[in-house]
Amino acid sequence: MEYITSLSNNKIKKIVKLKEAKVRKVEKKFLIEGKHLIEDAFKKGLVLTLLGSEEQLQTLSHLNTQNIEILVITNPIAEKLSDVVTSQNLFAVCQFLEQTIDLEHNILILDQLQNPGNLGTLIRSAAAFNFKTIIASENTVNFYNDKVLRSTQGNFFQVNLINQNLITTMEILKNNNYQIIGTTLHQDAQMLNDVNWSRKSKYALIIGNEANGISSQISQLIDFNVLVEMDVQVESLNAGVAGSLIMYNIQNC
Repeated sequence: MEYITSLSNNKIKKIVKLKEAKVRKVEKKFLIEGKHLIEDAFKKGLVLTLLGSEEQLQTLSHLNTQNIEILVITNPIAEKLSDVVTSQNLFAVCQFLEQTIDLEHNILILDQLQNPGNLGTLIRSAAAFNFKTIIASENTVNFYNDKVLRSTQGNFFQVNLINQNLITTMEILKNNNYQIIGTTLHQDAQMLNDVNWSRKSKYALIIGNEANGISSQISQLIDFNVLVEMDVQVESLNAGVAGSLIMYNIQNC
């Protein structure tokens, strides 16, 4: 256990840098805050360093921290690390999740999705509806964004999260007998309630950019598009809600 009181401490400086996506990508590490999220990360064996006040660190005494670096920090340091108004003064530095595609279950694909709230909702829904893997284009909002982590409500570690070229992804999925499903507002798409989903089939559902939808290059590889039927007075649903509805329908066919 090490006590740190200075914001200029080199370890603290490096950890603060993990709030930047480009640094996370290079280091393959990310920062989380809060007891429940840290407990979930421990279950996956991802925690490298714990930081917090002595009082807050004591709330994790039931965990095996034998090989974990533990840093006792002050409130000013906690405020520097936190992105919420009132910090819990309990943090962990974790290694990235292993990037493995589960080719036995349905898959969610994200094409240039930008809103962290939508991504958090989709991660929660994927976990709920048995979509074991989420594959995102490189220019999709970062999985390890602090807003994404908070909005997953503890489901972040229940799915495989992968950044990968989507053209390569399509080739892999088609070679493994997946049907590629797109989402669109065009009226020539199949209405969601009219689709005859099959439990014998494997599906890869693509959710596109909130403003522009699925990119044209990816659209050419789609087997069919679905449209969520809505009241005529509602122009569209946000990506998180629409994707969740479709995943629910596929899972419960």
